[in-house]
Amino acid sequence: MKIKAVISDIYTTLIDVRTDEEDKDVYRRLASYLKYHGVYLSADELKWFFFEKKALQKKQSKEPYPEADYRRLWYDILRENQYAYSGPDIDKSSIVPDIAKLHRALTVERIRLYRGVYETLAGLKPRYRLGIVSDSQVDHAYPELRMLGIHDFFDAIVVSAEFGFRKPDVRLFSECLRRLGARPEESVYVGNDTMRDIKGAKDAGMVGVLIMTKHGKKDRDIVAPDFTIEYIGQLNEVLGELEKR
Repeated sequence: MKIKAVISDIYTTLIDVRTDEEDKDVYRRLASYLKYHGVYLSADELKWFFFEKKALQKKQSKEPYPEADYRRLWYDILRENQYAYSGPDIDKSSIVPDIAKLHRALTVERIRLYRGVYETLAGLKPRYRLGIVSDSQVDHAYPELRMLGIHDFFDAIVVSAEFGFRKPDVRLFSECLRRLGARPEESVYVGNDTMRDIKGAKDAGMVGVLIMTKHGKKDRDIVAPDFTIEYIGQLNEVLGELEKR
C-alpha cells in the first residue's frame, strides 16, 4: 500500500495545551490593554460579549458541526460598541487579529510539544506530504505551530474557523487532501478523538490512527480506529506496516 500523505490534528495530538477562557483575569488584562487602543469596555462586558457572540455564531449557523470565528467575534464586538471605541479604523488596522492573539495568549496556561513530535515530523517530512486538519482559530493555530517550531513541516494546514464548521465534517479532510494532491486511500490521519478525528477521517476514506493522549473521546462504539498508538513516535511502525501491504 503506497502512502503519500500523513495528516494530523494539532491540539492534544501534537501539542499539549491547557487553556481557560472562563478566567475573569483574562478579561481584566485584556480590558486594560484595549484602553490604550481607545476601547473602553470593562472586563465583565468583554467576557459577556465574548461568550454571547460565540454562542450566537454557532446558533445562527446551519452547519451540523458549527465553528465560531474569533476574528469575526472580536470585530463584531468593536463594531457594535462604537460608543466605546475610538481607536484606529477597524477594517484597516491589525487591531482585530491583535486582540484575538492577545486573548489566546492570556488564556493559555500550558503549551508544549508532546514527546517525540519534532523528531517524528522531521523523519516523516522527506518521505510524505504532511498536513493539518484542526478545530482551531487562525490566530491560534498558525502562531502556535511557528512558536513550537513545527509549522514548516506542513504542506497544507486546514483550520476550522476559516470554514465555519468543525470535524468530523468530511469537507475539512477533503480540503486538506486536495491541497496536498493526495487521494484518501493513500493517506493516513492521526488524532486523539474517535468522534471528531477518526470518524471524520474514515468517512473521508482515510486510514484512521487514534493516539491515546489523555484528552478526547476514545469510544470505539463510535468508530473503530484502524490503528492505535500510545505516542506519536509509534506512527513510524504503523506507516511501515501499511507500506508492506
